[in-house]
Amino acid sequence: MLRLQDLAVTYHGTVAAVQDVSLAVPDQGVVALLGANGAGKTTILRAITGLLALHGGRVVHGSITFDGQRLDALDASRIVRLGIAQVLEGRRLFSELTVDENLRAGALAVRDTKTVRRVYARVMDLFPILRERQHSPAGYLSGGEQQMLAIGRGLMANPRLLLLDEPSLGLAPLMIQRISGIIADISATGTAVLLVEQNAQMALALASFGYILETGKVALAQPAADLLRDAAVRTFYLGLHEDADQANFATLRQQRPTRRWSL
Repeated sequence: MLRLQDLAVTYHGTVAAVQDVSLAVPDQGVVALLGANGAGKTTILRAITGLLALHGGRVVHGSITFDGQRLDALDASRIVRLGIAQVLEGRRLFSELTVDENLRAGALAVRDTKTVRRVYARVMDLFPILRERQHSPAGYLSGGEQQMLAIGRGLMANPRLLLLDEPSLGLAPLMIQRISGIIADISATGTAVLLVEQNAQMALALASFGYILETGKVALAQPAADLLRDAAVRTFYLGLHEDADQANFATLRQQRPTRRWSL
């Protein structure tokens, strides 16, 4: 479905943010994209959604394709109409608009009213609390409810691919479990997900495949189950070892041989 091939991105023509990144998201699958702050995760999402230029960025090498069609020369509105939607980090809701108005704003690119009604019903089935809060201003919702609304608004575009940027950020553990279950439900009903997450345990438990970025490059690309069994991944990203403060992931993998562990 989505494929990045040897992608390189710079900001303001000088700062190299992403170098030779290749990744793929299959139809109806969940793929995790992990990495520390500044590793290039958000840059990749911007490149996919056509938002790079707004931040002074530009694709200087490689390609992005969706069902075989090049995306890197298209504007953001055209990319949404092709079936890609993003839920931005920090939710970015219209706080003074109601839940209903926020959801309908997400469907502005969908021209078929029957599709809008069908997707709206799907969102309400996924998030029953939003039905109860339908006429409440978004700014009055709890953090977890706002995240549900942000995901619901993304789904209102009726995407085939949903990009989620840090959906668990700032949430309590119980709410993280609920969001995790919702992402699994979204995938199960036919929408592919590219999941960018600091919560590596959550992301790899949901995903079938994972990529680890470091300083703009792919440091590791493996099935998610293999990444969960990798000692270096556990040490650096899950913080389950006394040496988890190593300078970077690549150094840790060089210094410590991979060893197996059991959940």
